[in-house]
Amino acid sequence: MTLALAPLGSIAIYSEIENWYTQKEAFETGLITRTIETVTGQRALLESAMLSADTLSHLVADRLENATACSAFLENFIDESGFYAFAGFIDAQGQMACISEGDPVDFSQSEDFAAAVATPRASFSFQPAGVITGRPVVLINRPVYEGDTLLGFLSISISRRTFDMIATTPDSETSPRVSFLVNHRGQTLTSVDKPDVDDFLPQPAMMNDMISARQGVFSSTSLGGEERLFSIAELVPGQLYVLGSWNVDQSRSFNLWRIGFPFLMWLASVAVVMFAVHYMVVRHLRHINTQLRRFALGNRAEFQRLPDEAPNELREIDSTFTKMARLIRRDEVEREDALREKTVLLKEVHHRVKNNLQLIASILNLQLRRLTDPEARTILHGVQARVRSLASIHRRLYEQDRISNTNATEFFETILRETLTLAQSKQSGLRVETEFEPVILPPDKIIPTALLFAEALTNALKHAKPPRADAPPLLKISFSARDGQAELRVRNSISDTANEAVTYGLGQELMTAFALQVHGEFESGAVHDDDGAGWEMRLRLGDSGLNENGPEVENA
Repeated sequence: MTLALAPLGSIAIYSEIENWYTQKEAFETGLITRTIETVTGQRALLESAMLSADTLSHLVADRLENATACSAFLENFIDESGFYAFAGFIDAQGQMACISEGDPVDFSQSEDFAAAVATPRASFSFQPAGVITGRPVVLINRPVYEGDTLLGFLSISISRRTFDMIATTPDSETSPRVSFLVNHRGQTLTSVDKPDVDDFLPQPAMMNDMISARQGVFSSTSLGGEERLFSIAELVPGQLYVLGSWNVDQSRSFNLWRIGFPFLMWLASVAVVMFAVHYMVVRHLRHINTQLRRFALGNRAEFQRLPDEAPNELREIDSTFTKMARLIRRDEVEREDALREKTVLLKEVHHRVKNNLQLIASILNLQLRRLTDPEARTILHGVQARVRSLASIHRRLYEQDRISNTNATEFFETILRETLTLAQSKQSGLRVETEFEPVILPPDKIIPTALLFAEALTNALKHAKPPRADAPPLLKISFSARDGQAELRVRNSISDTANEAVTYGLGQELMTAFALQVHGEFESGAVHDDDGAGWEMRLRLGDSGLNENGPEVENA
């Protein structure tokens, strides 16, 4: 509906704008016409004076050799005209000897005369006090040539009183506030006789722009600081202009509301459509979106259905989403029940495996009591230690809340604690240093890694010797994760004086097998550092040996 109304609104606005431009042009034409009407008589007088100056220029040129005869000719012309106050001829050297009245005048030092000689042209000008008459006059100056040679200027003056007599009485409603006759330099020739009349003139820069435009209507600030409307028209091409100064109130002959009304109506229709769309559609869609967002964030509360006034299409969508949510909730409940059942079963498996391993350890203990062969007892002790370590691992798996996220450090601490408890009777004064960082391992990796650690710990305790006579045996264990790799280190001290290499036999083979199961890098060998001589086992687990998100280090 909004798009359908847009072309109609655009046509209406375009029509009103065209009408506005037409009215504006008619209004400006009317202003210019009324401005010209205010100086009809004065314009006719000035044009007549310019024609008279053109006629006299040829007659005076023939009488220049006799200044007395020339002056008498001009005096007779002024007396017969009845409108002109004075006439005279200024030669190219600035001497005015041919004159209708008075004595000859020297203009050779006048800057205005020098400028007129530099660019001779017919012109109008105003003098508040004429050189000869002493009264305010308007001068009509016309250059006189003989061939291409400038002979001088013929000047005719009209008194201000004569202009006032023939001036048109202005109509306050249809005439400009003040009208002026202006020459090509922006100098006013006539105006109403008021003390503040110059306040109605435009600024000088604006005056020059209007004269350059020759005709038009302009809005600008006057010399008095008011915002006014000015109309100008060219009366004599390049020489004489009429300027009207209008009050701003007189210019308000058209109503801009007519242009804005179609646009406002279109905006009102858009607002109505938007309100209707919001009330009928948008608010219901927001309700559906809110329900879906809550469901996506885990809120499984029952959906609030749309009201009956909602459109049928949206109510069908809401009903479909409600049914879909119920099916998803049902499937989630079934999967949670199945997962919970599988978790319980898996824990039960770990619990039964732990019990069976403990039973095997107890049977081995009974068998140890019957054996007297030291070598057989040593072998069974090793088997019993490995069974106990495996039982400890399954006990920890049974106690885990979430089997998928297994903290390997907790397994290592449990194995270390139980192994040290069994070894206290055999190792006296043992110094143990540990540095564990929480590292998450997947369930299929934790058992081989824990068994490897138990085997390495058992062998380290078995072969730990004082590095020096004044130092106790040292067991140093660290497990950390850096740059996507986890590293397990088990180091035991050995005597500095020992010459034979340390060998582990079956333990070495088991650790190598466990490392292959977790795809880790296993190595062992002698080391010598600030703690003295020692034997160190290192296991490095890359990204394939860690959980899918890499090593997860928690705040210890």
